[in-house]
Amino acid sequence: MKVVIVGASGFVGGYLARELESAGHSVVKADLPELDLLNAAQVDLLIANNKPDAVVNLAAISSVGASWKCPADTISVNVNGSLNLLEAIRKHAPQAKTLLIGSAEEYAVPKGETKLKETDPLEASNPYGISKIAQENFAQLYRKKYGMKIVCTRSFNHTGVGQTTSFALPSFVKQVAEIDKSGKPGKILVGNLSARRDFSDVEDVVHVYRMLLENENEFDIYNVGSGITHKIERLLKDVILKLTPVDIEIVVDPEKVRPVETPYLCADNSRIQKYWNGTDIRKTLKKMFDHYRSEV
Repeated sequence: MKVVIVGASGFVGGYLARELESAGHSVVKADLPELDLLNAAQVDLLIANNKPDAVVNLAAISSVGASWKCPADTISVNVNGSLNLLEAIRKHAPQAKTLLIGSAEEYAVPKGETKLKETDPLEASNPYGISKIAQENFAQLYRKKYGMKIVCTRSFNHTGVGQTTSFALPSFVKQVAEIDKSGKPGKILVGNLSARRDFSDVEDVVHVYRMLLENENEFDIYNVGSGITHKIERLLKDVILKLTPVDIEIVVDPEKVRPVETPYLCADNSRIQKYWNGTDIRKTLKKMFDHYRSEV
């Protein structure tokens, strides 16, 4: 297939491009500054010129924390940008399969510690989640109105080498790697550590994205996650801090604490289980630590 990846230079984009190319697909990488998703004419030209077999939209304001700081921008990029893309595909590549990346943040807060199914209610508690619900609603509209092949994911937390430190795990790992290299006791700044999250390796996630593009889809919406939760505090204390013998004090930074925090998110991943590789998140964190340790 010829696959256009919008947002190809972001964290997930590089991994997805390698995953697709290793399977023999050709990849067209599109991103800022050459492509502004909010510029409808540029998006239109991208799809008209390439006539792709598949399109993946990874371009988004993807941090919950960032979405609280700029809610209007979050809606603009994540909803209007996706609409520009859907319009261009409708006009120039109506047979292309489109993969729109959504989030576990779309779900209503689960009652107790239950795994979230795709059929569970949506009620986002932050601007990012709200933007992804809107994206999904438009996808459903374009499916019904135009018969377009659009698959939506609700992706749970994933991490790996290259993720920005605006996310908790890379932030922790980088701080610990820097302290480890200094050889002196230090402090790391953290936000809320009580939440439980379903963390996956980014390579497992992009493998699922490829499978969703290559195969016939039984459903319109797929959870993408490991189905295993970890308390963030336990990952920090039992895994990340144990990567170094140096003494490190944990300090809560009020700037890193979100206005609203969902206490528990875990995927029922039965729809993608046959595609799931299941890398142990501890291996991922060690790989990230070694990367930061080599560059700091």
